Amino acid sequence: MAVVIVSHNSEKDIGRCLEALARVERTGPLVVIDNASTDRSVEVARRVGGDRVQVVALDENTGFAGGCNRGYGLVREREEYVAFMNPDVRVAPGCFERSAAVMDANPQVGCVAPLLIRPDRVTVDSAGQVLKRGALEVRDRGYGEALGPEWLISCPVLAACGALAVFRREALESVMEDCGPWAEGFFCFWEDLELGWRLNNAGWVVSFEPSARAEHGRGAGAAPGSGPLRWRRPPELEACIITNRWMTLVRHLHGLDLVWHAPVLSGWDLVLVGAGVVRRPSLVRHLGKRWPLVWRELRGRGRRSRKRLSDLPC
Repeated sequence: MAVVIVSHNSEKDIGRCLEALARVERTGPLVVIDNASTDRSVEVARRVGGDRVQVVALDENTGFAGGCNRGYGLVREREEYVAFMNPDVRVAPGCFERSAAVMDANPQVGCVAPLLIRPDRVTVDSAGQVLKRGALEVRDRGYGEALGPEWLISCPVLAACGALAVFRREALESVMEDCGPWAEGFFCFWEDLELGWRLNNAGWVVSFEPSARAEHGRGAGAAPGSGPLRWRRPPELEACIITNRWMTLVRHLHGLDLVWHAPVLSGWDLVLVGAGVVRRPSLVRHLGKRWPLVWRELRGRGRRSRKRLSDLPC
């Protein structure tokens, strides 16, 4: 199995991430894509990873999606399965082996979502991703809840959390975009849900597998404090969260579902954007910069086939 880690100013995490991976079986090519870090991330990755890790230091920050695509380009012909992950993830022994076993057993499974646990090891971080009813926001199943028997059952989900997702190469190749399997214009946030939704629309199954486990820190890049993480991120990243949601819904929401949900969606987004602008007026400028990407998706909407929400694991 090939592994791609996308890093940005991850000096405090990347070493422990690579140390945990060294204890995992069934790993093949291991690539760290560093998105123009200004700290010692590259140095630490090269020192800890040694000869077994290929560290690529980019001159610009291409975002998580861009980093994943560049890493995939280096491993796509070398392994049947590819894992993408964040530096703040520590894989448990057997995580990749069990993910591969799920796909070995069912050729329709194109992606496995491992069970992600918080560092306290008793709180669920993600048991796969689905959409919230009504506003259709992304929801990590089990987020913040105590680990209980309900999160120990395998099931189909819409997507795997991008912090750690394991894919079948054939599935990624079947939904490739111009720059790679990840929607590079998303930069970061919602790119994991979008890719999972794209795989579902193409007939692949995304499967949550609780026996494949990892620890996830969550909240990298967010300022300390309380309240939603999006409010504690820089306004340019909040703009990504908002516009990437629009782009995902434009891409994949079936026309009948769009009509049905339009009143709730329009009201929700007016409140969402309004609250963000009141808190930080500069959000308007960042939303404006990303509007051409939304417009491009609107213009290309007719080129995609879509499943009804009732036919998806939502």
